[in-house]
Amino acid sequence: MNNIWGDMAQYDPVVWNWIIAVYLFMAGLSAGSLLVAIGLRWYKEKRGLPVEGLPVIKASALIGPLAICAGMGLLVLDLTKPFQFYLILINYNLTSVMAWGVIALLVYIPLVFLYAALVFERPLVARMPALAGLLKVARTLEGTLLKVIFALALAVGVYTGFLLSAMISYPILNTAVLPALFLASALSVGSAGNILVATLFFNKKASDCIEQVHRIEYPVAFNEALCLVLLFVGLNFSGPAAQAATAAITTGTWASVFWVGVVGLGLAVPVLASVFTPAKLKHSRGFLIAVSCCTILGVLSLRHFVVYAGQSYIS
Repeated sequence: MNNIWGDMAQYDPVVWNWIIAVYLFMAGLSAGSLLVAIGLRWYKEKRGLPVEGLPVIKASALIGPLAICAGMGLLVLDLTKPFQFYLILINYNLTSVMAWGVIALLVYIPLVFLYAALVFERPLVARMPALAGLLKVARTLEGTLLKVIFALALAVGVYTGFLLSAMISYPILNTAVLPALFLASALSVGSAGNILVATLFFNKKASDCIEQVHRIEYPVAFNEALCLVLLFVGLNFSGPAAQAATAAITTGTWASVFWVGVVGLGLAVPVLASVFTPAKLKHSRGFLIAVSCCTILGVLSLRHFVVYAGQSYIS
């Protein structure tokens, strides 16, 4: 008997589910948060401005390690045999994108914790004096460490896009635009996450964060939108299977997620709010929190759209 006999509607094409989408989101949030914070630090240091105690940098020291650990935890739980995850760490196929991603994460994760320890050095040493010697050595190498962490964060930001683009049977996923889209959206959500955490926990006035919102918002939103346009224009000029995949943004549930979540909340609302909101309100905590939450929800919608809609159309 043919084992695929019957109505094809009974066969779900989705193999990677919401857990993978959230993992991709968390990895992008962690990487983007550190890219924005380290970039801001270099910008201020170059101009002789103080960086000690900057709320956005403190926020990145929380978001960076917590987000990537949460994402990795979800990824392990999604494995068929989660207690054998260590096998991925000792068996490498260097022709695989996933193997290179694992190597990058193995170096990235401990360095992110070291970065956080340096940011919160004073309270940490006060509670755990044994760390004073280690952090003193790390402080002397801080400049090099920041460069390595920045490079690894960049790798993590694009790695998730390369991982999906290696799936050659799926037109939406198998495109060179996807890594650039994931990096742009990682910068977007990283900036928003830093502003949100800084505003809620590290900055009473909140006005100090507004500079970062304006500096990152427009160029990142433009590049993210450009990547989306290039993705679907490229599909439209490819073969019949790829052209059929453009229906992902015109019909069905995921089309609604795309237009309401990705385009509406993630791109249109933050940009329009910044353009039309009076200057006084832009310095309010409510404005920063609302705009940051919209951006975060937009990027989360993008990850779900790419994972689910991407697997729904097969060439």
